[in-house]
Formats: sequence, C-alpha cells, structure tokens
Amino acid sequence: MKKALEKKELKRLLIIAGIGVILILIGILSWQFYFSKIYIFHEQENIFLDEVKKYYEINPRRLPKELETREITLQDLYDDGKLEALYVPKTDKMCDTNSWVRVYHNEKGEYEYYVYLKCGKYESKVDSEGPEIELEGEESVIVNVGEEYVDPGVKRVYDKEDGEIDISQVQIDDSSLNTNEVGSYKITYRVSDKLKNETTVTRTVNVVAKLYTVARNNTDESTYYRGREANNYVQFSGMIWRIVKVNEDNSVKVVLDSNAGNVIWGKEGVSYQDSNVYKWLNEYFYSHLTNPEKYIVQDATWCSSKIESKENIPAECNGTPVTAPVGLLTMYEFQNTMLEGASYAKSSAWLLDTYAEDIIWYVFSSGSEPLTMDFSTSILGVKPVINLKDSLYVVKGNGTAENPYKLNDYNYGKENETINSRLDGEYFNYSGYVFRKAGEDKNGNVKMIMAGIMRESGTANPLKVAYSVQDKKFNVNEEGNVGYILNNDILLYINDKYLVKHEFEVPIYEAGKNYNELEKYTVNAYISLPASYELFSTDSSFYRSNANYLLADYVGEDIMFINPGNSIPFIMDQAVWENNGVKAVIYLKGDAKISSGNGTANSPYFIK
Repeated sequence: MKKALEKKELKRLLIIAGIGVILILIGILSWQFYFSKIYIFHEQENIFLDEVKKYYEINPRRLPKELETREITLQDLYDDGKLEALYVPKTDKMCDTNSWVRVYHNEKGEYEYYVYLKCGKYESKVDSEGPEIELEGEESVIVNVGEEYVDPGVKRVYDKEDGEIDISQVQIDDSSLNTNEVGSYKITYRVSDKLKNETTVTRTVNVVAKLYTVARNNTDESTYYRGREANNYVQFSGMIWRIVKVNEDNSVKVVLDSNAGNVIWGKEGVSYQDSNVYKWLNEYFYSHLTNPEKYIVQDATWCSSKIESKENIPAECNGTPVTAPVGLLTMYEFQNTMLEGASYAKSSAWLLDTYAEDIIWYVFSSGSEPLTMDFSTSILGVKPVINLKDSLYVVKGNGTAENPYKLNDYNYGKENETINSRLDGEYFNYSGYVFRKAGEDKNGNVKMIMAGIMRESGTANPLKVAYSVQDKKFNVNEEGNVGYILNNDILLYINDKYLVKHEFEVPIYEAGKNYNELEKYTVNAYISLPASYELFSTDSSFYRSNANYLLADYVGEDIMFINPGNSIPFIMDQAVWENNGVKAVIYLKGDAKISSGNGTANSPYFIK
C-alpha cells in the first residue's frame, strides 16, 4: 500500500515537472520569437528618441516655438551621421526612414516628445493619423465656362486626439483652376493636427460648356455647321457624331459620322413611318444606344416631304410629321450643310424626302448633290440623326476628329474595366486589328465587328478570299466555302486568347422585305461576316477599306459585298468580283480587360 502511494506521488511530481518544463519552453520560445522582438523594437524607439533629444541639447535654438511642432525623421539622422541604421527586429531589413520624432512646445512652456517608429509589422503606438476634413457641398461640382467659382469651403475638421480644429487652419489650394477653359480641375484642402499629422482631401471642379452654347458660338445665325467642318465632332454613346445645327429649344441635332448599317427603304408605296428604315432606326439602332431616354429628345418630329426638284426644296414640311427619337437628314438640312459645293455630311445614305411614289432621295458619297433611287429594291446606307437634349455639356475635347467633344453622358473607360462594361460603338484593338463593339449575348460575351478589313500579315495589302463552290450559302463545313476559309485559314490570323465559338445569324436576302422579316439560319463558328443590316457593317470613316468586302447575306448564286468607294452594298455574280476582302465578326469573352486607350477610332482601347 505504501509503495503504491509512493508511486502515485512520484507520478504526480513527474507530471508537475513536465508541465513546468513545457511552460519554461513556451516562455523561452515566446521570448525568442515574440517578446524579444518587441523588446528590441522598444529599445530602438528609445535609441531613436535619445538621439533626437541629444540633437536638441546641442541645438536648443532649433526647438519649436510655443504651440508649434518640429519634426526630425530617421532619414535626417542617417544623413547627419547621428545614428546607425535601425532594423526590423532579427532581420536585415531597415526600418521605415520616414519614421519620426516630433517635439511639441505646449502652452506651459514644456517640450513634449513623441516618437513614431515603423519597422515592418512593428509600429509605435502614437497618434500618426491626420484630422478628418468634412467639406461643405459636393466632392465634385460643375461650373459653366466663364463663370466665377465660389468655393463652398470646409464644414468641420476633427482630430481623434486634439478634438475640434478651427476650419480657418485649413489651407486651400485652387491655383490650377481655370474657369475660362473647359476641363477637370482639383482643389486641395490640407490641415494638420498639433503633431503635424497632415490630411489632404480634394474637390473636383468640372468646368463645362453647354453643348448648344459651344455649337452656337461656332456657327452663324443659322446655327448650321457648313462645308468641310473640322470642329463639329461629338462623342456620344460611344459613337462619333457630327453637329448639324442647334434647334430653337437648344437641343442639338447630330448625325452619325459614318453609316450605321445598310437596309432597303421598304416595300413599294410605303411611307417613312411604315418603312424598313424607320423600324431599323427606332428599334434596332436605338437599342444599341446607352441611356437614350435620358439624353435624346424622344418626341422629335421628322417629316418626309415630297420634293420634285433640287432647285425647289421647301423649308417647311409638306408631308405628314412623324414623332420618334431617331430619324434621317432631310434634303433641306443636307443642303444647309453645303458650302461651296462641299459638305461634311456626305456619304452614300438615305435622305428623308421622297421624289415620287417609289423613289427616294439619297446622298452619293462622290457627289455634292442628292440623287434619286428606287427604294423597294435598293440597299443603301443609313446615317442616324438624333436630337441631344439641352442638358448635355462638354467636359473635354475641342471638336476635332482627333479630340472630339466629350459629353457628360457616360464615364470613359479605364484600365482593368471589362470589355462588356463598355458601350456599343466604341473601338477596341485586339489581335492587331481594330474592332467596334456591336452588342452582347446573354452570357456577357461581346460581339465585335472589324472597323476596316483584314490585311495580309505584315503588309498593308488587303487579305482577299473567293468562293470556289457554286452554293454561296455561308457554310463552315464545306471546303471552298467562305465560311470554311474563315474558320480554318483566316482563323490563324486572330489571337484565340479571348475568342469564343458562337452562333451567328445569316439572313436570306429577299428584295422588299424588312430587316426583321428576313428568314435566317444559324452557323456555329469562330468568325463570321457582317450581315448587311448589322451595326457597323459598313466601314468606319477612319478605317476606309481599299477593297470590296463580303457580307454574310445569302443571295443564292450571287454574293453581296460592299464597295468601299461609295459604301453601297451590291449583289453580283462571284465571277465578276472573284476576290473580296474580309471584315471579320467575332465574339470575345466579356471579362477581358482594357489596358489603355479611350475607345475612339484614333485611340482604341487595347485589350490585355
């Protein structure tokens, strides 16, 4: 019994001893890996502080005056040779050389020393944060160009240690502000607490000019832009437009700089309101604009007059007015853009007015006068016209093609934004080619239509293809078919990093049918061709092709292509035009990101 008790006592003692050893080991390890580092850090704080105090003992005249603060940084001591380097505990990494010791001369005549040392994750527990500045008014304000800017000022300044600080202590810097020039400017507000912890906040002042004011200032009393105007380019909804005139209600009429698509006017005898063009403009094209309800006059009036002579163009409508957000230029408006036989609005496209029952006026790109055409059988370009509301203003730009007026209708793209967050009509550089965004699918993949045509690798020569099969129906599985050539040979020219295999609609062309009445079939492919009525199926003005290029429309034994010289689609036997250029249509993954650029033709977004 006694031996059993002795064994039990021995076991208890061994357990206690074991626990003691463990605690000792924990203590040693804690010291080695934690507490010793804190100890070293605090020792370095004291070394730093002592050296600063020694400095002031030698240089007492450099101590701050009453209620002022003086700072000496670690870098200052290094530069003066007063201190050897301080390191993050048990490493060879130096402490932050911006660390400081500040001395404050209080109202009692005493000097208060504060040390802030930062060594890796170790940081002194001292007030190192600046006060909070609360501004009066908004952080971003708008001022009309030429107007005086009155700053709303500062509402409150509060510091966690010092409490309320008089707002008169805030320094306001508005030296960069120029209210006589459109642009975005920053006003800076700075304030410090008693330890010189500084806070800086900014207010953005956008100096803007109403679009209608800019337009009126650049035109005569007619408010029309005339001739080869160089300063009436406007970037709106991701697309480039040209200012036509300022309306009486200060809305601004603009016309798209290049054709948006190509369509038949409509069936025989139809009015403008019942035409294919009207439907395409106010259904298809309108759906690709961004926030049109907010920025476009929705109840604009459009009137198709009957005009029998170019020499007798009525200023007032002699037809039935139509109310809609999107329309076309009238003959009268086009003639008012002419100056000395030239107009910026030239391009092969429909005008709004009729000549006879089935004849419509149009503008031909190589001529200065409108011509007539049978509208039930002819495909022609469409240049949409809209009226921008008087609330829009210019935030930057000078109205040139290189630097168009940029409006307040959306935020321009920035680095790392995804391409599916951008606007239809904006330009993108992908795989060495410039494309235009033309929509998205339900999965967020982005439809891209090439702005110009493909080139032979390393040259400026157009890449041309030809059908070697009788059936011209777009087919990706039949050798010799353009669909097969695109998705085998030409696919090698396109980077596949973000490329998506996708279903494409191919319309079966039939004269007189509206764009939304055409029969269509689908193909699953990586590359297709643009359909005639699709957005941007015609070249951009900035990327004019020098070769005919194919369209996807199926027209039996004939093919449909666009002549770049006049931007008009033609239907013709392949034998007549054996080789044609390619304007590729692709889908890219929507989460691809922008690296640079501003989305314009001369500065497209680059895709990472």
